[in-house]
Amino acid sequence: MGRLAIGLVSVVAVGLCVLFAGRSHAQDNVKVASIELRGNKRIEEPAIRGRLTLKVGDSYSAETIRTQIRLIYEMGFFEDVQIEAERMPAGVAVTFVVREKPFITEIVFDGNQNLTDDKLQEKITIRSQSFLDQQQAKESAEKVRLAYQEDGYYNAQVIPVIQTLEEERKRLTFFIKEGDRAKVKTVIFEGMKAIRKKELLKVMATREWVFLLSKFTDAGILKREELNNDIERIKEVYLNKGYLNIQVGAPTLELSEDKQWFTVTFPIVEGEPYKVGEVGIRGNTVFEEAELRVGSKITPGETFQRAKIRDEITRLTELYGGKGYAFTDVTPSVVPDSQAKTAAILFHIKEGDLIRVREIHITGNDKTRDNVIRRELRLDEQDVIDTVAIKRSFQRLNNLNFFETVEILPRQVEPDKVDLDVKVKEKPTGQFSIGGGFSTLDQFTAVADITEGNLNGRGHMVRVRGQLGQRRTIGLITFRDPYLNDSLTSGQIDIYRTITNYTTYQEDKSGASATLGRWFSEYASGSFALVAETLNFSQPQSDAPAFVVQQIGKQTTTGFRSSLSRDSRDFYLDPRSGMRNSLNVDWGTKFLGGTNNFYKVSVDTIKFWSLPFDLRHSIRGRFGTVEGIGGRPIPLTERYFVGGINTMRGFVFGRAGPVAPSGSLLGASKELIFNYDFIFPVSAEAKLNAVIFFDYGRGFDDNEKLVLGDLRKAAGLEGRWISPFGPLRVAYGLNLEPKTGERKGAFEFSVGSLF
Repeated sequence: MGRLAIGLVSVVAVGLCVLFAGRSHAQDNVKVASIELRGNKRIEEPAIRGRLTLKVGDSYSAETIRTQIRLIYEMGFFEDVQIEAERMPAGVAVTFVVREKPFITEIVFDGNQNLTDDKLQEKITIRSQSFLDQQQAKESAEKVRLAYQEDGYYNAQVIPVIQTLEEERKRLTFFIKEGDRAKVKTVIFEGMKAIRKKELLKVMATREWVFLLSKFTDAGILKREELNNDIERIKEVYLNKGYLNIQVGAPTLELSEDKQWFTVTFPIVEGEPYKVGEVGIRGNTVFEEAELRVGSKITPGETFQRAKIRDEITRLTELYGGKGYAFTDVTPSVVPDSQAKTAAILFHIKEGDLIRVREIHITGNDKTRDNVIRRELRLDEQDVIDTVAIKRSFQRLNNLNFFETVEILPRQVEPDKVDLDVKVKEKPTGQFSIGGGFSTLDQFTAVADITEGNLNGRGHMVRVRGQLGQRRTIGLITFRDPYLNDSLTSGQIDIYRTITNYTTYQEDKSGASATLGRWFSEYASGSFALVAETLNFSQPQSDAPAFVVQQIGKQTTTGFRSSLSRDSRDFYLDPRSGMRNSLNVDWGTKFLGGTNNFYKVSVDTIKFWSLPFDLRHSIRGRFGTVEGIGGRPIPLTERYFVGGINTMRGFVFGRAGPVAPSGSLLGASKELIFNYDFIFPVSAEAKLNAVIFFDYGRGFDDNEKLVLGDLRKAAGLEGRWISPFGPLRVAYGLNLEPKTGERKGAFEFSVGSLF
């Protein structure tokens, strides 16, 4: 500002001199003898001369000189322009002496912790490699301050400062003092009577600041862009309780004097609650009305709920879609009766034509072969389109884990025909990972894993895995073809070796298995495997029980492992809904040359429920029993070891089952385990979830009866991450009823499989 003022004073002074000189020579009709420029460094002389209208030979006057000074200033590159006039025989020699504005070669932000340089750079209008415009610098500083205000920092201060780097180079620095973010102290619902405050806050983005909770979440931070959405969320709560005439006004924001706290007030006019009157269906010809009402959850006389109307639209649309009427339109109308306080709900159905699939087009699969994708589709050319089948096709393609994104879009090509566009975006299916982990069995481990899940684009899986731990070493080679010759039969071969120190004894197991699987229906499948294993038990502890000591040495197991399962989970890596049930029956028999003779039966079921805001919960139950046949003992390797991240979190491996008085692990002949998980997203983009869990279970000794009252209890917190190199889990559980000598909790880390 100082330089600009000095420049203006100079111009005025020069202008007066010129004015007086003009008056004294006016009668002489003085001419301009020459025009010179001095002081310009970056702006070339031709550029300046091109702006001037004064030419040699023109009459010299105060008005003309003032015009030329204004023209130079208007170029925007100069902070000072002066005139030097010298009388010569031929006229007046005119020299324009200019001083350029500072040239900004760099713009930096200093003190910004919560907003990035890139975000602030988007806000400012001034740019580097340009001449400084003081007004533009002030405006940019104000835009930065407003950016902070939008993010809740109402005390932010921004000061622009010019710093000299070299004689010709200047830096513009915006010094920022962010201050604290203004928080929501109180949310007031003015006029609310029928709803509890916490019911509304539960669904809103605008929430009150809670000291500890808000330190780790954004609860209590004002989000202006969400205020209008919150109005609709409040209305939705009321509409689901029958208040058809609910009115919610624009909220008022009151900022405290210290600019630290907001009071947010939503004005509400509730009206009266309504009941459901008539529920009607109009326009249906494909289905009888009685057929359409089966499964409806809207009952006359109940409290009106708008959410049920949306559910009913989805149900009716899917019902028609399952019969090939993919473009059926269901439009509801609500007719309130203000006198009776009831609302009639009518569903108007526009059925459209029966639609068939003309062609299926697959795009985006540069590596994966078409047949690998087509065999997962539940529709084929010329089939009647089925929206339920399209949804299931999406789930199956997603479960392949070959693609980042999957889209299945019907595109109408004729009134009664569509083309099905299947668009996929492939992701790397080959994984090479080296890492480590910790579990109560393995202790610290190092893991190397090479997996190709889509070998040559044929959908074949090959895995080579090695694990070296303090207590367990694993080597595994697997090959799997999920569809032999594109049939419903799968084939898998496994070759493996493990060396495990169970503390009570050491187990060295080598073996191989060949498995054939078969799909029986959309969700049901079975498998049958031929297994051969060589076992060597050694290094028994001095206090090992008799049934352990008698099995020390070499054994062999030959037999079968079979399973039947039904899996309707929507996405097996991170389910939101669905259920998995399985029955496993294993049989080791001496008739195939082995020394072990036993049978083993296990039942496992888990169900997932979806909740609002991508919350989920699941319940899992497991039961297993193993018995020796013909007087043979139960092989040690077939016993159940309950405790650890995959069974009872909060317990050290095997410690939720039989344990000798000396502390040696015995293994169980029976297990009963229940797990409850409440799952909530931490970062959907990163596929990171947190889990609050409760585990209830135990392993039982050979002569013990299953008694629910004897089950052990544990609870804790777990993190799950579907990482680029496989699923990762970190869990800490508390033993809720620790016995003498037991740990009060256990921490574990695992790689490669989800619970």
